[in-house]
Amino acid sequence: MKTVGFRSFALYILLFAFLGGVGWLGFSLVAHGSQWAMQPYNGHIYDEDATVELGEITDRDGVVLAGTQEGRRVYGESETLRRALLHTVGDSAGYISTSVQYTLRAKLTGYNLITGLNDTVLNHLGNRVQLTLDAEACAAAYEALNGHNGAAIFYNYKTGDILCKVSAPTFDPENVPEDIEGNEDYKGVYLDNTLSGAFTPGSIFKLVTAAAAMEKWPDGWSERTYACWGAEEIGGSDITCMGEHGELDLYGALGYSCNLYFAKLANDVGGAALEKKAAEMGFNRTLHFSTIEIAQSEAHLSGADPNQLGWAGIGQYTVLANPYHMMVLMGAIAGEGEYVQPRLTRDTGFFAGLTAGDRQLVSHVEAAALKSMMRSNVENYYGDSLFPGGLNVCAKTGTGEVGETQDPNCWMVGFCDSVENPIAFAVVVEDTNNSIGDAGGVISAVLDVLAE
Repeated sequence: MKTVGFRSFALYILLFAFLGGVGWLGFSLVAHGSQWAMQPYNGHIYDEDATVELGEITDRDGVVLAGTQEGRRVYGESETLRRALLHTVGDSAGYISTSVQYTLRAKLTGYNLITGLNDTVLNHLGNRVQLTLDAEACAAAYEALNGHNGAAIFYNYKTGDILCKVSAPTFDPENVPEDIEGNEDYKGVYLDNTLSGAFTPGSIFKLVTAAAAMEKWPDGWSERTYACWGAEEIGGSDITCMGEHGELDLYGALGYSCNLYFAKLANDVGGAALEKKAAEMGFNRTLHFSTIEIAQSEAHLSGADPNQLGWAGIGQYTVLANPYHMMVLMGAIAGEGEYVQPRLTRDTGFFAGLTAGDRQLVSHVEAAALKSMMRSNVENYYGDSLFPGGLNVCAKTGTGEVGETQDPNCWMVGFCDSVENPIAFAVVVEDTNNSIGDAGGVISAVLDVLAE
């Protein structure tokens, strides 16, 4: 009897294990079936003689960015447009994992839980994807990059619609270079710099240092002054500035982008307080674009000595910034401290603007003060003539030094304080030395299109 009881017990365990396995398989099929069907090694989708057709991808106005003709995947009409939108639309081989063509491949194929990828009427319902971006603005950004690598990303900070998104290096997906794997010009070409890149920010980080001062001295930050005479020893080594600015307050220091002012300010704020404020503003934590994890912006200042902290306060040392993060930070400053979650598609699917985490990056008071200072930058230092008229652009430039053998990363971040054109942006142009001319030129070109 004991043997029969033991066998029955063992059979019950096997039965429960079997039922559990079947249940888990069923759940996995529902939750992950589309991902299984869309793996890059699936020849039905990715081979030259693929039997499954992907649906169209269009911009906000219906311009076709990708489609299928005679079993072959084809892209936008002009080479400029194809290159500009490679990282957003995707490549035929499926190598760009953050692209629409990769991430929404289940929808584009018409994958169905019941029929899978079989060719039935159920598979061809809703396999067209319309994006929020403007194709002409993306082409303008790519041309304005003028052969430089970098990233440009713009969105409507009221609605969350991404209007322009361009990454370089890039290539023409209609004519993939034969030497793409070995040519240094294509190094990192499958990486979308807007989402997955992190760059030395230079002086755009001074906005964070300024906000940290506002938090530490809420009633006295505007009266704090420091002197700049071109160079000064801080922590045993010199910190240098591009000019001799004399005595400055925070408004003037941000306008002149005075390194010595912000190096001294960072040390008076303190490393722990500056790192804490940076974290509140989105550094050192993972932001999301729908379910895609954005490359972290970093400001790890624990253990930094006074000289290192001084350089960190001006966006050097080990500080890094991601363009998507900087765009939503600008949206938060424009939006009284909280940003609207960006979206890339018109529907309610992936990329459609899911809420993820805390979107309050600065206080209402800090946002108002930063907006005022950034508007002063454009009015009094950069010039409104750099941008299309009537947009009330608020901006900050940055020059991120990356080494002696390469020119800096040149940034401009900001937004239009405009009811008709509520646009926030972040642009970084690599290996150049002219933030206003190069990064500002990209922004001007894009706003020329978007503000029409």
